Amino acid sequence: MDVTIPILILAIPIGMFLLLGLGGVKMSHKVAGFLGICGLGTTAVLAWIVALTYFFSSDPLFILDGVRQQYQVFDVTWLAFTENLVVKIGFLLDPISALMLIVITTISFMVHLYSWGYMEGEKGFQRYYAFLSLFTFSMLGLVVATNIFQMYIFWELVGVSSYLLIGFFYKLPSAVSASKKAFIVTRFADLGFLIGILILSYYCDTFNFVQLTSAPELILGTTGGATYMGVSVLTWAMVLIFSGGMGKSAMMPLHIWLPDAM
Repeated sequence: MDVTIPILILAIPIGMFLLLGLGGVKMSHKVAGFLGICGLGTTAVLAWIVALTYFFSSDPLFILDGVRQQYQVFDVTWLAFTENLVVKIGFLLDPISALMLIVITTISFMVHLYSWGYMEGEKGFQRYYAFLSLFTFSMLGLVVATNIFQMYIFWELVGVSSYLLIGFFYKLPSAVSASKKAFIVTRFADLGFLIGILILSYYCDTFNFVQLTSAPELILGTTGGATYMGVSVLTWAMVLIFSGGMGKSAMMPLHIWLPDAM
């Protein structure tokens, strides 16, 4: 698969964020809205192309013995801690990520389109579209991550995007309070997420999803039966990683930020 289209899927939203965020004040509402909608519409079309190619192609890169395979479109080294413990930034296709490309870009395009009328006349209209583009970029980078540390980086960007959108009407004390509350509560959850990642990487010596999922028995073996407080360290790692999801999706007891945000 040509890497150009997957790169554009990530580049267009972050490009629109920078364009609207830095130059939006000099644009009219119609121009900013048109650029945001066209940018996301283009991204959605490219995401559909990539997903449909992955699901319906008979290329052995994507399918083997009737099973869709994980396929790393690109994967570049960002940080290298040890020979094996390397943080990379890439684009991974599997059935879940391909489907989520369609879901994220299609829904985000609808939100962009609806917002053109819903936010009409609001001060900061261009800023709102910039935040939407950043949110879309963050979610896309999250679902196509090739490794769990890349997923964490984009996970935090989703948190930043939520904070910016919840507090969009920054002159309203209630909006400012709600955005702070959401940010702080989810940071506690994400701290657990980070600790879980560090525990997992310490015992498995990798962040890479392909390595973590291709041979589960090896992952279980690397923990060497290590336990903490009578519970497997692998279980601790999974519970802590799950706590990040609890915070973002407002599960009890980390649900307290959601009513204020709504």
